[in-house]
Amino acid sequence: MESFCTFHSYLKKIDYICNVIFVYMKQKATPLNCPLEEYEGWIAMKEYWDDYSHEWSYSTLEEKLIRLAGFVKLGGDLNTVLSDYAEGRDESYRCRIQCCVFSYIERLISGDLFECGAPIIDRIKRLDKEELVRLLTEELLRSVKEIKEYDNNYKLVSYWKITDEFVNNDANLDAIEREHWRKFPDESFSYYSDKSNRWEKGPKYSLC
Repeated sequence: MESFCTFHSYLKKIDYICNVIFVYMKQKATPLNCPLEEYEGWIAMKEYWDDYSHEWSYSTLEEKLIRLAGFVKLGGDLNTVLSDYAEGRDESYRCRIQCCVFSYIERLISGDLFECGAPIIDRIKRLDKEELVRLLTEELLRSVKEIKEYDNNYKLVSYWKITDEFVNNDANLDAIEREHWRKFPDESFSYYSDKSNRWEKGPKYSLC
């Protein structure tokens, strides 16, 4: 009987530890809990827009996406964040911005990395700065969600995750492309296909 009680107590401890780990892992990737202006300052950092920096390793791609989603769900404007971040930085740093945005969109639309030569890659790279950031914003709004469920102790907990519900769904991209052609009906397709992505903040600067 004593050995049974000891074993039962051991199982309860294991269950408790597992529950603590469960809650920690779910809560680790959450939006920042701060006012919008302060939030903007936290995400206008190399951790989010320079994948060559050591700061990039401070958080996982999932954590970055969830925090960016939290920002836009509060009404934040990523165009403002990126313009402020890019201002005053040299070409090598500004070049990484588009690459990071592209990586975020890759994860949200494909669930992983795009296959080399996939047509959707060219479609995304033809977008203007505002269109590219709009695509990222819309993908964040629809794919990053707060989930509520019961833990092992039947306590209701909430956490954030990137759903796979819209993987391979290019509806947002389609809508942005159609709007582009309505706005620029005289733009030739060859020009549209060959144009370079350029984000402007003062003098023009090229991106990857």
